[in-house]
Amino acid sequence: MIFLVGNGDVTTGTVDIDVVVDKLVANNVIVNTVYCTVPGEKKAVKGWERIALKGRGKITTMSIRNKYFDRLNGFDMTKLRALNRKFNGTYLWCGPEGRARYNRMVEVDNKAYITNTEGFRYRMLYKISDDYQRTNNTWDMVDMYSKNPVDFMKVDRKTMIDTCRKMSTDQLKAYIIFKKYERKKIGAMMAEMIINKELKDKEEGQTVNKTMATLDVVTLNVIREMLKEESCECPKH
Repeated sequence: MIFLVGNGDVTTGTVDIDVVVDKLVANNVIVNTVYCTVPGEKKAVKGWERIALKGRGKITTMSIRNKYFDRLNGFDMTKLRALNRKFNGTYLWCGPEGRARYNRMVEVDNKAYITNTEGFRYRMLYKISDDYQRTNNTWDMVDMYSKNPVDFMKVDRKTMIDTCRKMSTDQLKAYIIFKKYERKKIGAMMAEMIINKELKDKEEGQTVNKTMATLDVVTLNVIREMLKEESCECPKH
């Protein structure tokens, strides 16, 4: 099962969405859609409904203008954000898309911090997880080194972050290794902060059942609905 999230005309671009959905269905993958509502888009939603119908799934909607701030219960979001900035500082971007990919990562971090405090914490957990770490080897020399310790030598110096361009090969290797372990250390500090908050919330009975239609809520509601149709009940929270 997958969830396709977005808005706009589904026929835009070079990829034929119908062909993609047909291939997914042929492999027994259910395709659900989450249409992110924006002013002025009344016709586009029909395309998202068609994808869900074709994919044997369901469509739901959410507003991309929502802001969600959870109960912090004494949690220091400013400290977590500062740690994340240090964490981002361990990324040594390179290659034709390196700077843009790095800036995009920072942009998403900032957007989450401003609009969704809970989402920001979840994003931090994602960034330090194996699902994200070592997956940016095409533009980050730390991940690149983790995948293949000699690949950084092949990178065009002109495309490297400024601090690395004039380093010798040995200096650059040492710097990459230093950033690798610095990233690991900072990631552990971030994880400890977030886990301690969750434990504290449970101990003090401060956990909150969300009702706002954020992405996690709407997708879980779809899954519950589909399980119910199969005579399977699951808890609401």
